Amino acid sequence: MNGEAPAGPLAGLRVVELSEGVAGPMAARLLGDAGADVVKVELPAGDRTRGWAPVVDGVGAAFGTLNRNKRSIVVDPRTPQSVTPLAEQAEILIIDAPLADELSLDISGLMETNSQLIVCVISGWGPEGPWADRPGADLPAQLASETTTAMGRLEDEPVRMGTDHAGMQTALYAVQAITAALIAGDGGGQRIDISLFGSLMNMRSTMWVALSNPDEWWGFHVDTYVKPPEYNYSCKDRRVYFSVGRAADKEAVVRDLKMEFVLDDPRWPLFKQDSGGGIGRYQHLVHDMWDRGLSQWTYEQAQEIISRHGGWVFPCHDHDEFIADGQTQHMGIITEVTDDHGRVTQDLRPVWQLSKTPASIRLAAPRLDQHGQAIREEVESIE
Repeated sequence: MNGEAPAGPLAGLRVVELSEGVAGPMAARLLGDAGADVVKVELPAGDRTRGWAPVVDGVGAAFGTLNRNKRSIVVDPRTPQSVTPLAEQAEILIIDAPLADELSLDISGLMETNSQLIVCVISGWGPEGPWADRPGADLPAQLASETTTAMGRLEDEPVRMGTDHAGMQTALYAVQAITAALIAGDGGGQRIDISLFGSLMNMRSTMWVALSNPDEWWGFHVDTYVKPPEYNYSCKDRRVYFSVGRAADKEAVVRDLKMEFVLDDPRWPLFKQDSGGGIGRYQHLVHDMWDRGLSQWTYEQAQEIISRHGGWVFPCHDHDEFIADGQTQHMGIITEVTDDHGRVTQDLRPVWQLSKTPASIRLAAPRLDQHGQAIREEVESIE
């Protein structure tokens, strides 16, 4: 290839993204990481994540990482027909249902004109039914799918998952569906409908399927409803996660860790069955015993002792420690991205790599309408 880096697996495909927030932008970014040319269509106010803190040099951190490998063009909501030529020349259209309604976009008409167009419509609750017209958001989706019931402690104030869980899961499912539609190929274009609520319901189904044996009520699928959260364990110098699930002789582990005090504890029969690490059946009942024992040792000492018995110990990192960790450095998880002003920021590199068609970060997140004129000229030249 004349010394040039090989193109990504989706090179040559154009994605038009008319979306904001997390779900649509993340899905489009994943396609962009895979080499697709992603045109981000924004209204004059811009994607709302542009203003999500922290904001550095006018760019919100969330916007920066969700919108790399994209070009930005602004359309006037008073002239929604300006979106039509873009979609007619694309292979993939990712669109939020509310924006499609606001712009009165004729999706069926677009698909008739462009018979190979794959349209992914993202909504809060799905395209039909009594909730279809309700505003969609992450927190309502978490509540309606009972995602929050497995969090927090009984009798405490309710808590939510802090990340935009519904948006991220919806993005992943959207990319899977778009990939499947691309593979179908010769079948022509397809419309994909996906919702925040439906995505979380699908995730929760892995928990509900375990609720089938009322005589055996344990396992994280079911007892997370009543167990307190797991907050890891204390070594002398840091917090850790660990497991001794592979240890054949639990008493030998106890002796080497100098935890003989557990042998006289009435919970010893339960302790023997616990594998540690926060996933055992009785973990919440014996957590303090492990915590007391491990607090006698540094992380390195505990790691040596437990690994001797076939177990493992991992440190709990803060952000700076994670970036500095040798494995993080070896995998190149953190990479630098330079924008057109020469400003350098850090971002996570694409999580997957294909040997012949690698993913890459080619563009930093765009300024509002940064590529508008160039994109308009491209559209006019093809028309």
